[in-house]
Amino acid sequence: MNKERVLEHIAPLNLLQKEPYRVEEIGDGNLNFVYRISDASFSSFILKYAPPYLRLLGEDFKLPQNRICVEMHTMRYFESIAPSFVPHIFHCDEACFYGVMEDLKGYALLQNERLAHEISLVIYEKLGVFLALLFTSTPPSREEGFYENATLKQISKNYIFVYPHIPNHEALVIPSFFTPAFKSALFEENIRALRDVFLHVKECLIHGDLHTGSLLVHDNDIKVIDAEFSLFAPLGFDMGVLFAHILLGELHALMLGEKAQTQEALLSIWEHFSLHVKEVPSHILGQSVGFCGVELYRRLVVPAKAKPLLALPSHLQAKAYQKVETLAVSFVENYLHVKQIEDMLRLLKENRWL
Repeated sequence: MNKERVLEHIAPLNLLQKEPYRVEEIGDGNLNFVYRISDASFSSFILKYAPPYLRLLGEDFKLPQNRICVEMHTMRYFESIAPSFVPHIFHCDEACFYGVMEDLKGYALLQNERLAHEISLVIYEKLGVFLALLFTSTPPSREEGFYENATLKQISKNYIFVYPHIPNHEALVIPSFFTPAFKSALFEENIRALRDVFLHVKECLIHGDLHTGSLLVHDNDIKVIDAEFSLFAPLGFDMGVLFAHILLGELHALMLGEKAQTQEALLSIWEHFSLHVKEVPSHILGQSVGFCGVELYRRLVVPAKAKPLLALPSHLQAKAYQKVETLAVSFVENYLHVKQIEDMLRLLKENRWL
């Protein structure tokens, strides 16, 4: 797919109104190519194309192109249950492997906004509502593979639960200033337990990669994007990944001596999730803390590093990595004992994050 082909594909959709048309490649995602198409009347749309490989690693790392179809199916389902939380999908071409969607002009990635200034707690409240909608809703029954891609699920399993815990694995990229600490048998046992929960508990259809780089904000509005890793799994996985990346953003502020709102952000999510679910099953918070720890740790050693850590001055990065690893281990080792939000906050205080 190139800029000329993009125009060839979008023209029959009659979305553009006035020539000349402009196509620009935008975004720096790991998997796909993203283009903005605009016209002289200032209308614009986004086309997302899935090449037969992983964009980050190149053509030798093959991936099934129908991952974009899974993403579009899931995003349309999300729109049906939470229309204000996702961009509108105009078209999905299941033969040429692209989707056309609303252009969220004026929005910025949540992770970038947090690096620049505080985020309104309304954003975190809305994320709690979105998680509640995922948990309390069920998508229409479809054939296997309609809402999840087996290859991407395998990638998630390997890069989250397997490779990060194999010393010197070829898939890892470990900074020279960071030497992973020896892990206890309890840590390793709990990693395996969380992996099995992730793979086998089909609690609801989740986003599968709900971090602050998959969320766009504008004032108090928020949009969820990039659902190609969607799958049927525990709700706690989405919540845990989200917790992890909020913590990373708050750590960036904390280490620079800026105001952090760690406790307020986490409480806003949990309280609004609980408010909309009403009777929250006892396992969700504990699993969320466990998955949060897994996500925190793996972002230290996999190629896709956490941007809030990369954005720190070099003289602070070693300390930040050590601080993240210590909390990650604490969360993984203790997640089964987390029954209330106060238990999570206690672990954060013990590890000097609050």
